[in-house]
Amino acid sequence: MNRPSVLCVMAFVLICTGSVGNAAERRPNVVVFMIDDLGWTDAGCYGSDLYETPNIDRLAAGGMRFTDAYAACTVCSPTRAAMMTGMYPPRLNLTDWIDGMWEHLSPQRQSRHPLMPPEWTQQLEHRYTTLAEALNAAGYKTAHVGKWHLTPRSDDKSVVEPFYPRNQGFDVNIAGNQWGAPGSYYWPYRRARQQTDIGARVANFPDTATTQGKYLTDMLTDQAVSIIEGWKSEPFFLYFAHYAVHTPIQGRNDLTKKYAAKITPKHRHRNAQYAAMVESVDHSVGRVVETLAKLSILENTVIIYTSDNGGLSRMKNGPTINTPLRAGKGSPYEGGVRIPTIINWPGIVAKGSVSHEPIITCDFYPTILDVTGAEGDKNHNANVDGKSLVPILKQSNTAFDRKAIYWHYPHYHSGGSTPYSAVRAGPWRLIEFYEDNRVELYHLANDIGEKNELSKKHPARAKELTAMLHRWRKQVEAQPPRANPEFKSK
Repeated sequence: MNRPSVLCVMAFVLICTGSVGNAAERRPNVVVFMIDDLGWTDAGCYGSDLYETPNIDRLAAGGMRFTDAYAACTVCSPTRAAMMTGMYPPRLNLTDWIDGMWEHLSPQRQSRHPLMPPEWTQQLEHRYTTLAEALNAAGYKTAHVGKWHLTPRSDDKSVVEPFYPRNQGFDVNIAGNQWGAPGSYYWPYRRARQQTDIGARVANFPDTATTQGKYLTDMLTDQAVSIIEGWKSEPFFLYFAHYAVHTPIQGRNDLTKKYAAKITPKHRHRNAQYAAMVESVDHSVGRVVETLAKLSILENTVIIYTSDNGGLSRMKNGPTINTPLRAGKGSPYEGGVRIPTIINWPGIVAKGSVSHEPIITCDFYPTILDVTGAEGDKNHNANVDGKSLVPILKQSNTAFDRKAIYWHYPHYHSGGSTPYSAVRAGPWRLIEFYEDNRVELYHLANDIGEKNELSKKHPARAKELTAMLHRWRKQVEAQPPRANPEFKSK
């Protein structure tokens, strides 16, 4: 689908008019789009001067756009775990992407770092009640489509499959396994040295003439649409976790040619392959919304559109740029954790509304339970760190009573990050670096690009936020990095 159909446009008109139809007769469906590595400015409604995202833009026009939404971590797996549990990653002891960087470094490169990561958990443990389990217990059908990346590091089927989505509360799992990225976005999506692939191993995509050369984003959307059509008469939760726009940066050929011809030196975003990937995601959003409208269930569906971390911006000439934010994925700065987030709830959320309240991935768990009326597990709920966003969704200028949101990343990252923790309280954001215990303080309302470090100018504020950060780390039992016994100083 290269352009939104008339039906798709009509679907978004239903959203924008706030028609609720027979919503009171049935609990709302929930669709979550989790886009991989999507940067804060990677949509037209978030200021891109290149990417064409009419379906996403209409979703924002008919719902609420959050300007200060944050991922729970600067990398993917911890954020996905926070989505599934409502808990901060350090409370789960799942603080890095499942493979992590450390074990991929040679001993010589490891010795250059004074610290090493803690003994962290490399799977989503079964002792937590996932969002899918909570909704399944409440009578919802549950489906996972796309990237999971919450299993142990292994190619042993007996080791990883117990942690697949089907064993974490999902009735259906399409393409969710131990992979963090495909080897290619064209069928069969395998990595060059692997004999198995997403299609044959997990999703059971048929290896036929119709799948040869099929683009992964389109294939996953076919599956999502089929699931919605099959469940149209009962409440469902669809967690659509796209592999896009993660590397390899490989756009659909027709769309890549389109952007290559469009880009000029005046554009801030200039990567044609990445632009094509973003538009493919937009097509996916449009097709899902079109399906919901065709089945007359759009007006009774809550749609959440978000990302797992900031955009990948460290590579030369791309793939994206997060300006005006500083840095990108893997960094401790705003570009690493501030993300686009849109929530559409017909009849409840005012069309075109905007919230400037800081929110974080952990908030989606209690929000979805609140929206659906699912109780969840009381013991699990007692440790949920997020807050329901329903009050904000009903009134965009609502301010939470929480004092701060937090991050903890006791790891090194190839994007340039050294181990750190951070806190945002009001307009202030403080980062504490473990290597030398220094802090950096920024006033985001005046300096969104984090160019002016203020800890010396505002020592009392820096001391206050540092104390808050230390109390929080103790509360969630955040593991610090360890001293590296093999460290060799220059």
